[in-house]
Amino acid sequence: MEKMTVRMGEWFFTQALAGYKKILESHGVKVETVPDGIIIEKRHLELLPEAFFAYYLKQYSVASREERIIRGLHKKWKEGNSSVKTELNRRINDIKKKTEKYFSKTKEGARLIELAESYRKEKKYSEETDQWIDQFLELLKTEEIDHKLTANIFKTVHLRSHFGQVSFLNVSKNSLSLEEQKETFFKDFVLPVLEEWEFYEALEKGDRDEVLNIVGKSANSLSSLKRPFRKKTLEEMKAYIEREVHKCSFTDFPIALHSFDEGIFVPLALSIGNAINMTWDSNGKELLPLCSLARLLIFCSQAGATMSQGKSVFVYYGGTFDEIYQTNQFYARIKSENRTFDEIVFDLVREQKLRADYTKNHYMIYEYTSDYDSRKTLLNYMVMTPSLVRLFSDHANLFEKIHHTNKSGMVRLLLQGIDPKHFITEVLRGKVKNSYPSFEVVQMTIIRHLNQIYAKGDFEVDSNLEKRYVWALVKCAEQVKHKIGNDKKTQGIAYRLLNAVRSNDKNTFMDTVMRTYISCDLEIPGILLEALHENKLDFATVGNAWIAGLISKANERNGGEDLNE
Repeated sequence: MEKMTVRMGEWFFTQALAGYKKILESHGVKVETVPDGIIIEKRHLELLPEAFFAYYLKQYSVASREERIIRGLHKKWKEGNSSVKTELNRRINDIKKKTEKYFSKTKEGARLIELAESYRKEKKYSEETDQWIDQFLELLKTEEIDHKLTANIFKTVHLRSHFGQVSFLNVSKNSLSLEEQKETFFKDFVLPVLEEWEFYEALEKGDRDEVLNIVGKSANSLSSLKRPFRKKTLEEMKAYIEREVHKCSFTDFPIALHSFDEGIFVPLALSIGNAINMTWDSNGKELLPLCSLARLLIFCSQAGATMSQGKSVFVYYGGTFDEIYQTNQFYARIKSENRTFDEIVFDLVREQKLRADYTKNHYMIYEYTSDYDSRKTLLNYMVMTPSLVRLFSDHANLFEKIHHTNKSGMVRLLLQGIDPKHFITEVLRGKVKNSYPSFEVVQMTIIRHLNQIYAKGDFEVDSNLEKRYVWALVKCAEQVKHKIGNDKKTQGIAYRLLNAVRSNDKNTFMDTVMRTYISCDLEIPGILLEALHENKLDFATVGNAWIAGLISKANERNGGEDLNE
């Protein structure tokens, strides 16, 4: 076999295909795609170890990362901020210790260690320290030093949490040179694929001697067939494969000699020994069979995701493989610009808006982190439904008026399908307690109200009219506030109303509001009856909007005058 088409499947396997393509193409190798997957070529497999290490050495270069951080800290120290020297010394000492472990006897390593000691001892900035830092960072870029330190980082921090200590990730392999680790990767991951392809090709051609030769020399998964094949005819071998050997769960390859366990993909793997009751047709020995190619592809999955605040993120939807790949490439590019999660979501919406069907797809955003030692995985999946795409696309300006901490929380709740009403109420409670302006709460209330409407499939609604309903409630409450003229009294009323909204107590809310209007000698507006009837607005929307108006500040921006806000 010279090539094989592998199609998308579960999100993490699609992520694996994206990672394989990303690794090879970053090495200058073009991976051919089909609408629902990619084409794996034998010549590419042989190049993969070199491409794999080149990708990770560049992606997580210790020299590049530390130069950005250390130069920034040194600049602050130079400008008189002595408090950063402790962190500077810590980072430089950490690099010095790692260099001592591997390169203390080399010319570059010895000089780097010497410079680190000199710099750490200095209490005050001098021009000489500029030279020391320049030389220190230049020596850190020495290929041998940077590659060794970077390899230890990407194996321990990024790959171990995904794949445990298999193959060259095992701590016992840390003493190997990079070339030796590449050879280990080829022997453990690539060679089994090539052997299985040769084996299947020989079996299909009817070459019994070649089948036995391949099985006999294999030190990998195929070696399990040595004993059962020893005295069998070719037809008996084919019958054995058909009867006793599983087919791959992830590809079309008909021979699967591995199981989906903790050494394959830690975040979703199960311990076979502890999950025998979940196996099926496998005598308690195998769980989700897979071929060597699937195992290799999954080993590329970490590269298919984007790292964001210590978590892996992958965007998945009902598009072609190329579309999904480009979407995640776009995500990775904008993440590298240090955007927050909510900013990235809106950038994704703007990117997808260029596609004709952007409001028809459900965009799944998978976010996960794993701890291999504690065998713990935290997996969040967020769904950007067509209604949310519409909300984020048409009303992005509403989100811009919200403080970034509240905006991020609001966006995550919406994506997780959780009603943000309690979140809004708690934000509003903080405004009441601290006498802060409530304008952003009005924006959040409008967002929630529009989301409820779009979630019902009503995309033709007059959004300006819906905004007016909310702002009318705010204005009503502002009239009451001005009539009361006492901030302490309005604060007390607001607390009682917040408790009623939180507990969904409509009667207490309306009773408190009516008493307030009577005491102010004002007529209660009809729109407040929505709190009871919920024809146009639900109770939480009415309650939060009215309370926000009750505690509003005179110098707050009057968002109700401009419905494009």
